[in-house]
Amino acid sequence: MRTISIANQKGGCGKTTTAINLSACLADRGKRVLLIDMDPQGHVALGLNINTNDNENTVFSILKLSNGSQLSLVDISENVSENFDVVPAGISLSALDQYLSMVEGRETRLKHAIRRIYSLYDIIIIDCPPSLGLLTFNALIASSEVLVPIEMSLFSLHGISKLMEIIESIKKKTGHEIHVKVFGTIVDKRTRISREVLENIRDHFSDTMFETVIRSNVTLKEAAGHGKSILDYSKKASGSKDYMMLAEEVLIEKGTGHNLAVEDNEPMFLESKFEKRFTYYGPEATSVKIGGNFNNWNPTDDFLMERDEDGTWAKNIFLKPGTYQYRFIVDDEWIEDHTNSNYINNAYGGNNSVLEIG
Repeated sequence: MRTISIANQKGGCGKTTTAINLSACLADRGKRVLLIDMDPQGHVALGLNINTNDNENTVFSILKLSNGSQLSLVDISENVSENFDVVPAGISLSALDQYLSMVEGRETRLKHAIRRIYSLYDIIIIDCPPSLGLLTFNALIASSEVLVPIEMSLFSLHGISKLMEIIESIKKKTGHEIHVKVFGTIVDKRTRISREVLENIRDHFSDTMFETVIRSNVTLKEAAGHGKSILDYSKKASGSKDYMMLAEEVLIEKGTGHNLAVEDNEPMFLESKFEKRFTYYGPEATSVKIGGNFNNWNPTDDFLMERDEDGTWAKNIFLKPGTYQYRFIVDDEWIEDHTNSNYINNAYGGNNSVLEIG
């Protein structure tokens, strides 16, 4: 899975327009895409005609909770179209810095939230706010790639250097590698200013710049006004063609080695983890997996247990301190751990086994 932030602290550069339409184009190419809005202005929801309850179903409701919470990004996501889900934001997100003041690990809240659902998507796009505070830090630390849209004005490069400094600082302090690519937006090659600024950008960024540029196109604004991506509004528009070309370049980047999975990005404020060995005796079973709130109840092959000669199935999992619920999946049947006397009733009339770590 790839996690890509769209970042630029300068407003009016087409950041949210890119986040929406790049996500839509990647989904159209068959990729499972989740777009997370980290901007308290909530323009992603507005641009896709998503109604939100600011206190319940926005990204703030996830980030304000402890990492051991059962609520996940998937629980509050909205489906836009096939392969395309959105986690919206609202004005309450602007209070996150104050809400988490002095809380250890507050810069990694989004990273941990994404880790819980990483197997459900191919690409996660994060729309950053036009600032370089806690929200953008969360996005950068959660990302392996950053795309920087740069619009055609005399001041377009002003401030980009600060973003690059922060990315480099994160790398030096944490070892976290972030691959940066830039591209031009709101480009009108008929004007001299566009041509000059575009050439200036290419001089500055050379091989870290996409070939695709997003042309100035009123249809992009019309699409947002109608609460639709450019693909849903007008596939023949130049904006649709531009973002499809950008999506193609982003997919090609997958082969460069920068598409780091979230679980591999362990550079920063590492938390203690404890190794827990789960066992299940089932000599007649042909397959045993383990599912719980530590893997979002999604028993992928990564949680397949191994069988010993005596019929005991086992799996070691590293878990952070906290309370966990789990069950075994034996030949596709969900079963509680009968060797564990701690359990809680679940919504399906059965029991979830409960485990305390730390």
